[in-house]
Amino acid sequence: MKPQTLQKTALALLVGWYAANAAAYSEQGQAGNTKSWESAEYLKDWGLTSMNASTAYALGFNGSGVKIGVMDSGVLLNHPEFQDGRIHVVKTEGTYSKDGMRYPDASVGNGPINKNEPVKNGKRNFDKTDNGIFTKGEAFNIDGAWHKYTNDAHGTHVGGTMAASRDGNEMHGVAFGANLYSANTGGNDNMTYGPNQDYSFFLQGYSALADAGAKVINNSWGSNRRVNSSFAGAQGYKPKYDWRDVPEYGVQYYDVPKAPEPISSPAAHIYLSNLGEAEKAYYQFVTSGEKNFVDAAYEVAKNKQVIQVFTAGNRSMMVESFTRAMLPYFRPDAEKYWVNVTGQVGGEGYPNDSNDDVSDEKAGADIQEFNLAGHSKWWTIAAPSANIYSSYIQLQDNNTYGDPIYKSAGGTSMAAPHVSGALGVILSRYPYMTTDQARDVMLTTARQTTLRKGLEGKPLERWETEQGVPSNVWGWGILDLGKAMFGPGQFLGNVKINLNQNDVWSNDISDKAIKARQVEDQAEAATWTTRKAELQALMQNRAGATAEEKAEYQVGLAREVARNERAAQGYVGTLTKNGSGTLTLTGNNSFTGAITVNEGQLSGLNQSLGSTQQVIVKQGATLEVLPKAEVTKPSENGFVTETLTSTAKTVTATVEKGGRLLLNNGIANVNATFADGSILVPNKFDEEILPQLQQDPQKAVSVQGTGSFVGAENAVVETPRTYDFFAVKNESNANTLKVTVQKKALSSAATTENEVAIANALDAATNSPDYQNLVLGTEENARQAFARLSYDEDLAAQQHNVLNGLLLRQQLAQPGTVRAQLNTGTQIWTSGTFTHFSTDSLSSHAYNQLVGIDATIDTNKHLGVFVGSTQNSHKIDRTSKDRAVHLGLTAEHRFNVLTPKIGFIQSWGKHEQRAEFAQGVKSHSQTQNVFAELAYTGLKGEHFAIEPYAGVSYMHIKNKGVTKDEVQLKDNNRDLIVTSAGLRPSIPFAIGGVQLNLLGDVAYHRFHKDKAAEGSLVINNQGVANLYGKELKNVVTTGVALQAQFTPAFSVKVGYQGAYNHDTKANNVNAELRFSF
Repeated sequence: MKPQTLQKTALALLVGWYAANAAAYSEQGQAGNTKSWESAEYLKDWGLTSMNASTAYALGFNGSGVKIGVMDSGVLLNHPEFQDGRIHVVKTEGTYSKDGMRYPDASVGNGPINKNEPVKNGKRNFDKTDNGIFTKGEAFNIDGAWHKYTNDAHGTHVGGTMAASRDGNEMHGVAFGANLYSANTGGNDNMTYGPNQDYSFFLQGYSALADAGAKVINNSWGSNRRVNSSFAGAQGYKPKYDWRDVPEYGVQYYDVPKAPEPISSPAAHIYLSNLGEAEKAYYQFVTSGEKNFVDAAYEVAKNKQVIQVFTAGNRSMMVESFTRAMLPYFRPDAEKYWVNVTGQVGGEGYPNDSNDDVSDEKAGADIQEFNLAGHSKWWTIAAPSANIYSSYIQLQDNNTYGDPIYKSAGGTSMAAPHVSGALGVILSRYPYMTTDQARDVMLTTARQTTLRKGLEGKPLERWETEQGVPSNVWGWGILDLGKAMFGPGQFLGNVKINLNQNDVWSNDISDKAIKARQVEDQAEAATWTTRKAELQALMQNRAGATAEEKAEYQVGLAREVARNERAAQGYVGTLTKNGSGTLTLTGNNSFTGAITVNEGQLSGLNQSLGSTQQVIVKQGATLEVLPKAEVTKPSENGFVTETLTSTAKTVTATVEKGGRLLLNNGIANVNATFADGSILVPNKFDEEILPQLQQDPQKAVSVQGTGSFVGAENAVVETPRTYDFFAVKNESNANTLKVTVQKKALSSAATTENEVAIANALDAATNSPDYQNLVLGTEENARQAFARLSYDEDLAAQQHNVLNGLLLRQQLAQPGTVRAQLNTGTQIWTSGTFTHFSTDSLSSHAYNQLVGIDATIDTNKHLGVFVGSTQNSHKIDRTSKDRAVHLGLTAEHRFNVLTPKIGFIQSWGKHEQRAEFAQGVKSHSQTQNVFAELAYTGLKGEHFAIEPYAGVSYMHIKNKGVTKDEVQLKDNNRDLIVTSAGLRPSIPFAIGGVQLNLLGDVAYHRFHKDKAAEGSLVINNQGVANLYGKELKNVVTTGVALQAQFTPAFSVKVGYQGAYNHDTKANNVNAELRFSF
């Protein structure tokens, strides 16, 4: 087997092992626990510790869902760190826009890889004769993968720091959850990034990254621009290394101790020793009339809102950053999309590392190295740049050339990917932010103090400005990804947030930097006024102004426009809240501009809102001043929650028409003006107000705050939702915001007396779930509950049963003249009736079947006994049935023309409950009915008789109670007296030998004592509702029957009965068979 084949086989086995191991990896990191994320893999890059990345991971943010890009020398796709499907390449394809070269400084060491001999003497070998020339119109086509002999390991190392997999092996990237997209520079890190680089090539690459969705593009490029390829008269940089005192830390650092003297050697790197030299370097990019790579970067950033991250350069003590990083100085409209990255020293064990380049091998932590921020400070941040361990490619052995390995490297090229990866994590934390807002969060939360042991909290070395104001050395300071998880650190003007979710910003937010910038702007404006006049004078004579002077004039005008925009804004930090979500501020804020709440809700402690000019609450938006707030953050032992209390700082607010102030009980030091039509909302209505009112319905609960108020008494009070059973009143005045809430009786929704009783019982049953739900609802909810508990149908059914008993008793009466015509002796009889009752909406049907024996003791005395049953069917929305059995006794004695009659009926009933709350439950009843009647039989003739009568009956009805869930129907006893008076006419006649009698009965009955059926409901053993049916005051009964006596011993009777009053009707048909012995 050939060596090359063995090499590929070994590589395949290595990648396969890593892939299998990654698939088996089980994440040990726990939510809220920072220590659990600080694995051996995490610690391989000390930069993650410096930037406090474990805090972000413990909060659940790792770049997931975000796309980030890298423009570099390709990414080795078969590297074990790129095997989980998150690494993608884009293609750069097109034609060159001009003649140019990638390696104009090849002759002095910065050339392409020598393809004929890529490795020489164990080192990479570069071709000093190949300038990488391209011509206008020539085609290019390359993707973002690593291309052998074209690319080096630089892009693979950078890509690893940005997004290498967290799989338990070696190291992982900052944004290990992000998708990384790679574009190719078409060369290696020796390329010279001057005007020589082609516009079209980089435009296509940048555009491909942006079109793929990348929000950040990392540009970790070499610092190889030489005097040889620079503008005429360019200065050369030759460092002199020695020990530099770092008095703030009490150590010396081996580096360039002071700015070196310029040299003029063509081989020297370009030296931007001051702003003037930096300006000359820029002018070279714009005076040729041809666009180049900086134009491509600039246009894609602006047009596609992509953040371009560039390296400052690797020249210690150089006071300005290289042109690509400094571009926003010359094109200020690019600033919001630009980041310049300088270097921070550290190492394994940070911040207690041991560094050979530090005296006594003490810690190198938090020492700045490489190009200073200079005039790029407003968009500069420092990040780990020394001894950064990451994915790499073997390029120093012909036999293993191109194999994946790991290696440590240093330079701002290593610092920038920490920043780009961090931006990916920040964008995953704030999905609602624009890319420039995420950039500002990163910059304004940078750490400006050291973590060195014993010096914690002290300013970084050479920090020459006030804390909070960018430094000429460090820019904004050291990247702090952990702090960036808790909101911005400063507002750099008007921050417009479109938030459609809820979020908390707990960082202290100031506007110190923008105020400091005003001082710089004013000084620059004064100088520009003079210089502008000079340039205008030169330009009046076109021959008198050089191309560089014209470029200077354009830069000056652009910077003037930017200054004017900042001046018009006022150099203050302001916040505009849009979107439906709630933003909560809990920091001790000091920004001084206004807050405008256009949409959604803004909540904050006094110290979070009090520094602002005022909070303006627009129509439909809400402001909440918090008396206290809980802030939860991760720690080494898990989430820790801290309760913050509002200070005495005064919050000034204006609530416009339709705007809301959410009133928390106990807020103070609030000065608010309420416009007509503004809204006051008592907060925590359900959590704090309602429970008090539910337990004590008679209590009035007030929510109030203090301060100074205008128009508060006219604000409309609004509850979070419709509560029909709470009266809410605005009792505010000039010094107090006060909303009082008192419960209204549930009976306010009742429409009947029984509903009132049920409502009052519910109001008394404060522990009942029914009550708890009802008080939070609407009147319609209450009426539904009343209907569920309604006993009206059962009460109406009881009245029907009473009437059925009355009609039954009427049937038992037999006109005396008719009885006299039957044979004396014992009579057996049976009768059946079918009756229909209707009362309001209740419809009932009753079927009675009786069987009896009447015995004649002598001619004038009769005794009777009978048994029977009744089946009632009641229907409104559904059908329910009652059943009863009866046992009765009757006695009669005739005295000439008077006939007294007495009787007793005992009934036992079983009833299906009609009330909704008791569906499926059956109850029992007993009824004793004692009755007496006196009839006058003296009014009769041969063909007609009429029998007046009067009667009285007493009914004792006992209904047994039932219990269903929390509702109990109590036992009920009812006593009912009925007095009656009536007439029974009869007409005897015969047909065909059959003796017939036409019988009639009409009577008036009056009810006394418990005229209304009654039920007593007990709810949750607390509230009692006594419910009454309609009174049964009086009723008229009528009847007509035809009795046929077929033999002296056998008769048949069929008839009709009716009962009527103002709201009840009953109609029945009946039949009777009677046998005499």
